[in-house]
Amino acid sequence: MLNFRKIISEQKPFIVLLAIIIVMSFASSFFFTIDNITNILIQASIYGIMACGMTFAIIGGDFDLSVGSIMALSGLISVLAEPYTGQVFSIILGILTACLLGLLNGFLIAKCHISSFIATIGTSYIIKGVALKISDGNPISSQNSWYALIGNGKLFGIPFLILILIALVLATWYILTSTRFGRNIYTMGGNAEVAHNSGIHVEFYKISVFILSGFAAGIAGILNSSKLNTASALQGDNAALSVITGVVIGGTSLIGGVGSIGKSIVGILIFSVITNALDLLGVFSYYQTAIRGILLIFIIGMGAWSRAQSKNE
Repeated sequence: MLNFRKIISEQKPFIVLLAIIIVMSFASSFFFTIDNITNILIQASIYGIMACGMTFAIIGGDFDLSVGSIMALSGLISVLAEPYTGQVFSIILGILTACLLGLLNGFLIAKCHISSFIATIGTSYIIKGVALKISDGNPISSQNSWYALIGNGKLFGIPFLILILIALVLATWYILTSTRFGRNIYTMGGNAEVAHNSGIHVEFYKISVFILSGFAAGIAGILNSSKLNTASALQGDNAALSVITGVVIGGTSLIGGVGSIGKSIVGILIFSVITNALDLLGVFSYYQTAIRGILLIFIIGMGAWSRAQSKNE
């Protein structure tokens, strides 16, 4: 016999997303249109791509506050290097830079035993300082019209951003569910000491998840700068907290060892739909941040209360 209460508890983020969509469909005639839904998916794509990397880090028991700065720097490097290296190599250089910064984060955390909070917030400031220096604090526009095509082009009517997000989500899902690498990340996030005693090379996996987080942020940075046809050190200023918020809303636990990329994407969509809904309803921007914060506390609080109730039964 189906345990409907358990199913509802497990699928709570999806039910919340569905409820918001239904309410907004009645509240605004513009909400449930192809153009608006496509716009929501495009807006969610950048954070969704970053969430692929962040999900690895959070399931592994850590989180990465430097992804916003990595996103900005990778976009800047790609735009600035293009006249000298060509388009393809400039993109590779931007992604490689992001991976190296992820490696630096992983080294500080795994080898130097610095907490992920301190290490990544520290590198975030350093990376942003470098981005401000190489750009002189100014936005840099690409001189190549082909560059803008990456973030604004379509294939069979579907934006590249959405297709790239789908590809990365599927790759993340496969790694987490069907490989030894993914299973070991869950084990490490659940209890690093047990993982170590089980023969898992914890330092290797900690470094790996931060490289993956940097890689995803690098792709997001290049796509975002391509979409805007402009790179800036200020891009991604709120990205880290927004991505972490979305991943946590989706049900990936900050204590590690629990979560999935599917839930993370649902969380990102909730965050994006709420933002879109507030815009359509004409809510002043002054209040939108506070409302998102209240909803975040409410949703996560309800999840914590539900888990506590389940344990007491």
